[in-house]
Amino acid sequence: MASAFVALGGYYLVGIPNSNVRRDPTRARDMYAYAASYFGDPEAQYRLARLYLDGAGAQRDARQAARWLFLSAQKGQYQAQAMLGSMLFRGDEGIGKQPARGLMWLTLARDSAAGPGDKWVVDLYEDAFQDATPDERAAALQYLEQWLKTSQR
Repeated sequence: MASAFVALGGYYLVGIPNSNVRRDPTRARDMYAYAASYFGDPEAQYRLARLYLDGAGAQRDARQAARWLFLSAQKGQYQAQAMLGSMLFRGDEGIGKQPARGLMWLTLARDSAAGPGDKWVVDLYEDAFQDATPDERAAALQYLEQWLKTSQR
């Protein structure tokens, strides 16, 4: 059921040529929000976060985006993991800087990125890893080990 709302959100986000479905980012946000809130769908949560980051269909709100990215990332949505990791690593968009936690999320995302369209995920990871201090890398590894232990239950 959630996937139907996600699909509708996608149609409203871009519109359907030669049909009565026009581009309506606000309606897209409503569809994603429904699937994200009522079904806890990680893809809907990720797409809703993107709308908040882009200011499409809603006022731009990085904190709200980070909230939805976190919920999606916890469920293994690797694009959400990458975006959340990048935000935390850099501490941008009004989100507190947490480089080790950011690197942990970026590592998880990198390990799940599979296709040529996922190069941006690998690039985010490599840039962060290069900029991280040895202490931040070590802390990220500890966070990652803890995450893997608790998420495997």
